[in-house]
Amino acid sequence: MRQHRFFYGWIIVAVSCINLAVIFGLWYSFSVFFVAIIEEFQWSRAATSGVFSCFIMVHSFSAILVGSALDRFGPRRVIPAAVCLVAAGLVASSRIQELWQLYFWYGMVTAAGVCAVGFIAHSMILPRWFERKRGLAIGIAMAGIGIGMQIIVPTSQYLIELYGWRSAYLIMAVMILVTLLPLNLLLQRSGPEEIGDVPDGWGSRSIDNVTAATEPESEERINRDTEAGRHPNALTLHDALRTRSFWFLASSFFFTPLAIQGTLIHQVASVTDKGFPPVQAAFFFGMAGIFGSAGKIIFGSLSDRIGREPAFALGMSCAAIGVISLFFLQEGRDFLLYTYAVLFGLGYGSVAPVMPARAADLFLGPHFGKIFGMIAIAGGTGGAFGVLLSGKIFDITNNYTIAFLVAIVAIILSIVLFIRASSAGPGKSPGQTGR
Repeated sequence: MRQHRFFYGWIIVAVSCINLAVIFGLWYSFSVFFVAIIEEFQWSRAATSGVFSCFIMVHSFSAILVGSALDRFGPRRVIPAAVCLVAAGLVASSRIQELWQLYFWYGMVTAAGVCAVGFIAHSMILPRWFERKRGLAIGIAMAGIGIGMQIIVPTSQYLIELYGWRSAYLIMAVMILVTLLPLNLLLQRSGPEEIGDVPDGWGSRSIDNVTAATEPESEERINRDTEAGRHPNALTLHDALRTRSFWFLASSFFFTPLAIQGTLIHQVASVTDKGFPPVQAAFFFGMAGIFGSAGKIIFGSLSDRIGREPAFALGMSCAAIGVISLFFLQEGRDFLLYTYAVLFGLGYGSVAPVMPARAADLFLGPHFGKIFGMIAIAGGTGGAFGVLLSGKIFDITNNYTIAFLVAIVAIILSIVLFIRASSAGPGKSPGQTGR
């Protein structure tokens, strides 16, 4: 009888958590590099934040290629290659003298590498390992994003103050190579079938299924079990594009990063503009990351229990209250920084597990990588637009008031569209089925 005491999928979750901690520490450290680069070159905020808009766009449009590469070569080859690309982009970014160079090396080269190591890649990898605990598993892995924010963003600020932003980028390049390259070469796997297992592990299957697996014919059949076999009615990319559910979900994913990225990337600058020191602003940015980690686990697990829709709505409502806290922040109201860090952190954390879990509920199958890649393009477009729009609004009005109002409206739209996606197309969330 085949019984595993420990399901290897949890190793994949741990590796994913570390990958995401490091790569998103880099991602969100742009908010502190942003301030240092502006001080050195005196470029406008719209032009400089446009680098990150370019980063998000390239990151998102790389998703289709990354999905195809993961399907063909597997994460054990793709992720290490991408880690080397990220490090090379950071080294080149540390040597820039012109704005276009930063657009190319950070906004394009580094972004393409990050796509194959970060949120998009793991949103394709993790759902293949879990079914019943999909939201929880993704949430635990995505919690690494907040850990990276808490550790690497303040560390980046410290390195910038100590050595300058150029040396800080060099140090980050070395750190990424040393931590992520050996980890993924040794431990990464494509899916449970590669090790003769099934999603959630053999221990999660019923006694009847385990007994059947002891018969030679059943053993062979299960070992040959592929995603096509487990999802015989799975949609192709062409079929998915013809569903309303795809377009509602993609639209929701457009407005969600518009609000989240537009707020996060400008958070340090907005707080320092109101008289708070950069170190304090970076601390609360990191604090939001810690609560983001908690939010990913809480809302990921909650979505398995009560359904994706109520979990997402509750989480994004918390994020909206966090944005309102920044809206009213001023000297003498330091408590609003704590309100922002806790509620915005919890709220934005809900997106990372719930969005890919809902996409997998609807579209998981042999073409899921390509389908989620298309959804990710919508998310990247929204995030890029949000970052650029917030910078442009500041350049025109000399404050972020209107930008925060735009973020709140975008959050409301994201909730409405997410609920419509769930009611318009195939599949039901675990909360609806009572699973």
